[in-house]
Amino acid sequence: MTWPLAFTLDRGVISPGDPQLTTWMLDWDWHATLHQPTHLFDANVFYPAKHSLAFSENLYGIAIFVFPLRALGVAPLTAHNIALLFGFFFSAFGAYLLGRTISGCWIAGIAAGIFYAYVPWRFAQMPHIQNVWSGWLPILIVALLHYARTPSWRNAALFGGAFLMNGLTNIHWLLLGSLAIALSVPIAVRAPRDWIRIAVCTLIALALLSPFLIPYARVATLYGMERRWDETKFYSATLRNWLMPAPVRLYERFTNHDVDGELWLFPGVLGIAFSIIGLTRERRDHRAIALLWILLGIIGSLGLHAFFHRFLFAHVPGFRAIRVPARWANIAYVGMSMLIALAASWMASKRRVLAYVVAILFIIELRAAPILWHSVAPDPRPVDRWLATQRARIIELPIGDQFEYTYMFHATAHHRPMANGMSGFVPPETERLTQLWSEKSPELFEELRHIGIDTVIVHADLLGFWAPHTRELLRHELDAGRLQFVGRFDASVEGDWVFALNGPPRPRTEALERFLNKQLTPSSETIALLDYPHFAETIHGNALFSGWAMSPFGIRKVDLLFDNGLVRLPTQLVEDKGLSTGMPWYPQTPRPRFLAGFDKRPPSIREITEVQVEITDGRGHKTLLEGVPITWIR
Repeated sequence: MTWPLAFTLDRGVISPGDPQLTTWMLDWDWHATLHQPTHLFDANVFYPAKHSLAFSENLYGIAIFVFPLRALGVAPLTAHNIALLFGFFFSAFGAYLLGRTISGCWIAGIAAGIFYAYVPWRFAQMPHIQNVWSGWLPILIVALLHYARTPSWRNAALFGGAFLMNGLTNIHWLLLGSLAIALSVPIAVRAPRDWIRIAVCTLIALALLSPFLIPYARVATLYGMERRWDETKFYSATLRNWLMPAPVRLYERFTNHDVDGELWLFPGVLGIAFSIIGLTRERRDHRAIALLWILLGIIGSLGLHAFFHRFLFAHVPGFRAIRVPARWANIAYVGMSMLIALAASWMASKRRVLAYVVAILFIIELRAAPILWHSVAPDPRPVDRWLATQRARIIELPIGDQFEYTYMFHATAHHRPMANGMSGFVPPETERLTQLWSEKSPELFEELRHIGIDTVIVHADLLGFWAPHTRELLRHELDAGRLQFVGRFDASVEGDWVFALNGPPRPRTEALERFLNKQLTPSSETIALLDYPHFAETIHGNALFSGWAMSPFGIRKVDLLFDNGLVRLPTQLVEDKGLSTGMPWYPQTPRPRFLAGFDKRPPSIREITEVQVEITDGRGHKTLLEGVPITWIR
């Protein structure tokens, strides 16, 4: 259902951005648990802000499941992607348990699990791993029903454990699920005296959760971090959004790409049909809970368009931090999975094979694969490996939302305090640094000294288009003796440049002068660039893939990888006098230009695909460039 993610675990993300952020979150949980367990929320981003992990979800309930992988040396992104796959499984498993509990039929549970795990909205949420991890919500109902059958302290403790894990996994599900399950208790547990055990165990779970919740209250007080009315209203659904599907294969032609993906709430035709059938089945208490969750989910998803969430937003602590009320939809999907299980169980009682057909039909209807995953360069940069050996507080330039996800992703290699960061909330100091940067003000460096930053990392390949003024700012500070050159590190084409804001004067090298004059400098590793096609370009018919690669070790071959590496095609290496003259430091690479021409798209390559360049140098070492998404129409 998620293919070919399993083939590209070490470098695939559904899109650049949030998956890199959540990779950092899971990695920080691991790092902080080992090195500063009592200061988990004092993360290394947005320095010098306090409790910076609380600017986003903490994901600790997911991280603990990947701790064994990290202990075995699995890389942060690979661990993240394994967790993403497990999140789909766990959502399916939670709904399976619920479906089997209320129906007594395991195949009915399978049908409910497939629907809940792969409802189209879930695929739209793949950038947010915490929303894929939704298994604790149906397990909460399972635990409640188990307690209702046999009220005991043991079963109440099981409910408390599910409540605790739900809160550790996803704060949205803690807030939304707590309200839904609280309203479900009187339906499932008829005797008020039996509510006491549930209440006590829930309070204990909240006490255990408090160290993970208090930092959110503190940053809300320190930085006034609450969602604006207009922002929350933008992500409030309408009833029309419940007819808008995510672009899974069967419904792709009906997807409205002008609408934000958070608002693609359509659960599929079969989900609606079997939910209606399930309404006619027996077990009124189960139907009542299912209807309660469906109604809460639908009305809640309307956000500020309806009184329900508008009241919560205005009066209930925590709900002002919710940016996307449309995520209430997942509460409705839990209720629908219950009705689907009842419908499938009824069909199995008539003829067992019908229940198998239901499960298979859900697989066909909800299948999104093959999915295009964006391929990032998997290896840490040399500057990040160097930072891991330093006691430095850094800022990476240029500053900007389009860069911060990458900076945080690469911070998993060094964990140094950094002024950069990306989150749903941004502290005032970061806003000030961004403003000084956008104003091209030399005061930026003085402000960095003031807050304790001592090292500046400049990514030269990003400067030409986004920040051409950077070199002049650097030259001004270097000439004044307030900035010292530390060194150049190989990266991409132009390298990463490191400067110290403090310390004794250091010599200015020839390479530095070339950099300040916007000239290329030699690299000790392989460098390459794909010139054509461009990012997100649409190609009609014949195509020429062109680029260049240089290495002091020579270039043995260059391959093009399509469809996340499932298709590999060779290129031809040819001479390019202009390249060789402009970069004379690589005599071992007499044929730097690589070319691959096609009359039409090969049938083995999908129309919506990605091309990634893999260079094998003279040593046999492979270098992967980031993938470039393209649309190739035959």
